[in-house]
Amino acid sequence: MTTPPALSRKDDLPLPPPKNASNAFFRNLARRVLRHRFALLAFMVVLTAAVIFIAATRLRIDSSTEAFLSSNDNSSIVLEELRDAFGQDTVFQILVTGDVFSLDYLDRLRNLQQDVEALDMDLETLGQRRHATDRDPERSPLGDADEDAANFADFGDSTVSGDEGWGEEAGGSIVEQVISLINVRKTHFQGGSMRVSGLLDQWPKASDLPGLKKEVLADKTLVGQVVGADGKHSVLVVRTQFMSEADSARVYKALLAIASKHEGANFKVEVAGSPALFVALNARMMSDLALTLGVSTFLMLIIMVYLFRHPLGVVGPLFVCLQAAACTMAALALFDRPVTLVTNVLPAFLVCVGMGDSIHVQSVYRDARKNGHSNTDAIIYATGATGVPILFTSLTTAVGLLSFGFAHLQAIQDMGMFGALGVMIALFNSLVALPIVLSFNTTSLFGADKATSHKRIDKFLGWCNNLSRKPGSRRLVLVIAAVCALVAGLAASTLRVYHNALVWFPEEDIARSSVEHLDSNVGGMATISLLIEAPQGQTLKHRDTMLALEKLEHHVLAYRDPQFPGGMITNTTSLLDVVRESWRAAHENDPAFYAVPNSERGVQDMLTLFENAGPNELSRLATIDMSKSVVTLRAHWVDAWSYRPLVEHIEAGVPKFFPSGVTVKTTGTVYSTVSVVDTLIGDLLRSFGAAFIVIAVFMVLLLRDLRLGLIAMVPNFLPILMTAAYMVPAHIHVDTSTLMVASIAIGIAVDDTIHFLHQFHAHMLAHHDVEAAIDHAFSHTGRAMIATSVILIAGFFAMNVGYMGNVKVFGTLISITVVLALLADLIFCPALLRAVYGERAPRQ
Repeated sequence: MTTPPALSRKDDLPLPPPKNASNAFFRNLARRVLRHRFALLAFMVVLTAAVIFIAATRLRIDSSTEAFLSSNDNSSIVLEELRDAFGQDTVFQILVTGDVFSLDYLDRLRNLQQDVEALDMDLETLGQRRHATDRDPERSPLGDADEDAANFADFGDSTVSGDEGWGEEAGGSIVEQVISLINVRKTHFQGGSMRVSGLLDQWPKASDLPGLKKEVLADKTLVGQVVGADGKHSVLVVRTQFMSEADSARVYKALLAIASKHEGANFKVEVAGSPALFVALNARMMSDLALTLGVSTFLMLIIMVYLFRHPLGVVGPLFVCLQAAACTMAALALFDRPVTLVTNVLPAFLVCVGMGDSIHVQSVYRDARKNGHSNTDAIIYATGATGVPILFTSLTTAVGLLSFGFAHLQAIQDMGMFGALGVMIALFNSLVALPIVLSFNTTSLFGADKATSHKRIDKFLGWCNNLSRKPGSRRLVLVIAAVCALVAGLAASTLRVYHNALVWFPEEDIARSSVEHLDSNVGGMATISLLIEAPQGQTLKHRDTMLALEKLEHHVLAYRDPQFPGGMITNTTSLLDVVRESWRAAHENDPAFYAVPNSERGVQDMLTLFENAGPNELSRLATIDMSKSVVTLRAHWVDAWSYRPLVEHIEAGVPKFFPSGVTVKTTGTVYSTVSVVDTLIGDLLRSFGAAFIVIAVFMVLLLRDLRLGLIAMVPNFLPILMTAAYMVPAHIHVDTSTLMVASIAIGIAVDDTIHFLHQFHAHMLAHHDVEAAIDHAFSHTGRAMIATSVILIAGFFAMNVGYMGNVKVFGTLISITVVLALLADLIFCPALLRAVYGERAPRQ
């Protein structure tokens, strides 16, 4: 191996003035790095291999709404309390389309159900919950539902028909319960005792089908639950045990295989439900992560080959970015944090951001080599000249991300903390790894001798600079910028909040179409759960509680939304159903008696009889001591913000109907989503405000000039405002992806501003000549600003090759922001500097 050339001891090289543009600390850092380059290189190679292994083997994906919440969040606490008492709350739903009330359909439906019930696989995480409970660390991970069922079974005569609740709900170790038209609960009296059996325990004949159809479609508890109102669709509700997202994906794949096996003419089978949707999101997120990162890297590679014309000019920046991304993913894995709908953009984001600093270093290095300086001296000078700006660009980007620490949502906090970590690793690599790579260059000028395109770029930069030289044109530029800001502000104020993960999928995607078919033909896939708890030492076995449940049911079913004139709530399930079914059965199934008994004794008797007949079914609705119960509301699938008035409507009715002392807590997938989106808006607005203020403080500290630091923020706020305005005619709404754009973009957009104003300020301190300082900033950073912006645009716009719509929108918005930020820096910023500083003469 050859040793690097002797290091220069000259503090200031005869390069473009001023001298204070090159920092002694970073020059000395470069000398030490070059002196120990082989040891540092070996360390970084080993570290890179280790973090890649950790990320590849331990990283997990979680696209659910719960991934946004910490275990200490109130929404999570209530949801886990529900699961403690009643087990799994999310279910797969298998939609079967055909002539439901035909013998052929029913035969095939029964065969399908038997195969689903028999599903068995070796799953490592079977029974594991997302969050451990603090209330009972010895509690089974499946909750208390099975134990309650066993305790309920001890009531009365154990030989009473209906031990299995909603019919013969057989299930293997994976599937706990399957409910369909075949075995849905039928409560009736036989031989003087109540019995709970499956609807089709006695298999119908062809002559029974018209009566069966009339009976089923007239039953409000069945329509929208296991059968569609038109009699052309039915649903298998499949409740599995708790498991990890990875094992849930395996179960989903197995259910798809079973569905494919049974599908045929007049029997179309589709697998939907919340677990299916989350599994599909996870799979697409992972594939988009790999695809967008690969395409972004490839495009950047092409651009860097064109810019630097040498392998080392490509290898260095790529290593800086990819190693930072790998370290960040490994950190997520080590802290057991999943990749979520938010953090899935981190690798591509870090590649794009880290590339900018590398390009600035290499651009100055190339100019130094072109001016005749040795390789070592050029590396030292480039590090010294760019060290302070890239330190502050990294800090401002990290601050933009760390502002997410003000958020209450765990996924947003993860984005901030781990994103900032990745940015600082990229900074370290730019100051350490990049000089090591450049030290192996011997003769190449990195394309400085072949860059004929520089003339065109310089001509464009000169045009931008000259736009505001004259006072009249300067005022015009400032007026246009002010008008753009005003119009953009008015347009941005009309943005609508719309978070709907389903529309991120293409319309033809099987996961999306299955949900839409289920939602439109049978009933809503979204659920709201109400956890009802009696006062301390009391139970819910009272008539006034049943009447309160009935009033609440009427209240929620009466809610109307413009999207669903017929009602957003499609079905309700509660302890009230048991009481009314039992009362009707006690009166020879007379529909007139489908009501709450007219006495306290009647309610007590109906619940006691049902406890004896259907203990397993009752365990899904109430605890053994009858102190807690659950109400499940199924709603049509809409965007999260549209559920907000529904949740408010429900919560407004609760205190009106329930007796004092009864506690009602709202939870479920819909409530969690509403809570997340509602919190997210406030969180990210606060985060953006905090990032803007802190970055402004950093700018003042960097430039050591209050006025100049505040000026720097103006051309960076304008592009973000204009991007928000663009979203309105583009029909892009505010959701979990677009809400992050502002806080991330402010950290990115300010980078070029820092480089430009750092050179301007250094020249102003030396010569007090505004025009010369602006000219110096253009000549020293202009080409690098364009190069980094082109790379960022290419990198982020590459996200449009992704499958998911939210990834495409995020990449597009960041790309637009980078374009607008570059134009603001090259056109608006010089005009602002000339207007504020005037036409100062050179210092004598």
